[in-house]
Amino acid sequence: MDDRPESDAAETAPKQSDAGPSQMSTSSVAIRDSTLSVSRFNRWLLSEIKRQTGDTVRDDMEHLRSQRRAANEHHQQWGASLGAASRAQMARDKQQYELLRRSNWQKGAQVRDDVEAQKSEALRLRAEWMEHGRRLAEKNQEQRGKVREATGDGCKRLTDLVAQCKLEEAEYEAELAHRRGEILRENQEEVKKVRSETADAVIDAAKQFALEQRRNQAKATKTDLSRWGAERSANTAFHLKTARTNRADAKATREHAKRLREKLQQERLQQAQLQRLAQKERITSKKANLEQIGGGLKMVTSPSTSRPQPECPNQP
Repeated sequence: MDDRPESDAAETAPKQSDAGPSQMSTSSVAIRDSTLSVSRFNRWLLSEIKRQTGDTVRDDMEHLRSQRRAANEHHQQWGASLGAASRAQMARDKQQYELLRRSNWQKGAQVRDDVEAQKSEALRLRAEWMEHGRRLAEKNQEQRGKVREATGDGCKRLTDLVAQCKLEEAEYEAELAHRRGEILRENQEEVKKVRSETADAVIDAAKQFALEQRRNQAKATKTDLSRWGAERSANTAFHLKTARTNRADAKATREHAKRLREKLQQERLQQAQLQRLAQKERITSKKANLEQIGGGLKMVTSPSTSRPQPECPNQP
């Protein structure tokens, strides 16, 4: 046991702590000069270690808090800058949208005005063309009337021939359709009769017979159609030739009538000139006869008539 007081042991304790725990443990094992118990020294040593550790941890926590605060401030500043940039971008987008909307509205108004102008121009042109067409139709109708009046009987004969051709063609078409209908009905009745009166074996032969018959009839019909087509072509050519002949006759008749009118006008002009000359000669001869009959009488003109009146020289 050490007889030194506890104050001396307490003063030597820091010196032992400065030396380190390993040295203290070896010294405690080697030399035991303090009155302080080992457990109490260990508690003090543990408390010092914990205090140092707490200070380190406290400094680290404070450093982390300062870093967190700086990070939060930087994040807030970054978020504020992003918000400001976003608001500025939204303002720019809104401005661009408004400019684009105004531009589109102006373009739409211009296009609408152009479309309205084009519509009005189209309506005006349509009205002008309608009026022009109406005038042309009236002129054409008037010209046709003049042509009909000029052509006379020749045009009437041509019209009659065309009407006759159309009538014959219509009769031919009607006859052809009637004949086809009769052939079709006959074939249908024959097929029904064969189907109702014969068996299956005979039906095949009947079908073959009917097929051959239809083929023959088709050939005959085709031949008739070809012949009728040739006849129709011949008739059409004949009627066209007749129409051309009538047209040529009408043209020759108009030319002859024109020459006759010109000749008649020339004859009437010559007759008129001869009559004027004869009338002038009659007037001249009449004046000469009056002068011979009157002798020395002076010719006066009556105020009521334009005929000259003889004046007697002895009258007062």
